Amino acid sequence: MRSFTPLVLGLLGATAVYATEPAADVDSNVHTLTTETFDAFVKEHPLVLAEFYAPWCGHCKALAPKYEEAATELKSKDIPLAKVDCTAEEEICKTYGVDGYPTLKVFRGLDSPKPYGGARNTDSYVFETSYPTPSELG
Repeated sequence: MRSFTPLVLGLLGATAVYATEPAADVDSNVHTLTTETFDAFVKEHPLVLAEFYAPWCGHCKALAPKYEEAATELKSKDIPLAKVDCTAEEEICKTYGVDGYPTLKVFRGLDSPKPYGGARNTDSYVFETSYPTPSELG
């Protein structure tokens, strides 16, 4: 007679891993935005760096730890980093012309998002989002 124990334990293990994934976002300094929260969040903060991503994207997965590091460092300067899951929030991604992943955009209000053109590492995120624009310099 065959034992189903390995199959059951395997399924339980997979369920346990899946069940703990959303909890990782609880401790994150990267804000997860949705259709319901996006506009208000961007209006509330004078400067936001937003990542538009897909959970299955390898480049997005590689970016995540660097992005989290930058979010942690920029939190003290009140510059939030945000992310939008384009598989769940298609309308936002369409509105902002996202056609590949990850796409990073800098928001200074809703009317003028700019593509983030810097390097994709913690130091660049921190430097380029902290640096004032020419109009802010006077």
